Amino acid sequence: MASLVIAEHDNHSLKPSTLNTVTAAIACGGEVHVLVAGKDAAAAALAASQIAGVSKVLHAESDAFANGLAEHMAAQVLALASAYSHILFAATAGGKNIAPRWRPSSMWRRSATSPVWTAQTPLSDPFTRAMPWPRCKPPMRSK
Repeated sequence: MASLVIAEHDNHSLKPSTLNTVTAAIACGGEVHVLVAGKDAAAAALAASQIAGVSKVLHAESDAFANGLAEHMAAQVLALASAYSHILFAATAGGKNIAPRWRPSSMWRRSATSPVWTAQTPLSDPFTRAMPWPRCKPPMRSK
């Protein structure tokens, strides 16, 4: 199945964290789709379509997305979630604000994964998660 990346942008250009998130989605395997939700965000959607590895860009245009409020973004992600095996948010304040609002663990009976440092193969244990201690990256499994 495909992975969905939630783009971070200022309605004109993509933020660098989106490129990092796309790289992580590519490592998960399958197609990579990017959601650009905003007001007058056509330029950001065009930039997303030019990222290597992105096969599809979903552009949601509405006044509700003008300021990137988490509640509106979470509702849009929820509407699209069933078509994706992975949904990736940047490990920024914006991504960490949106991600918990649509509660994937209660919907899919799976745990949400904390911020990821690296994605590995095989996908039986794909993620190394950040730990609060410096220079400490013990592998952790997501069940």
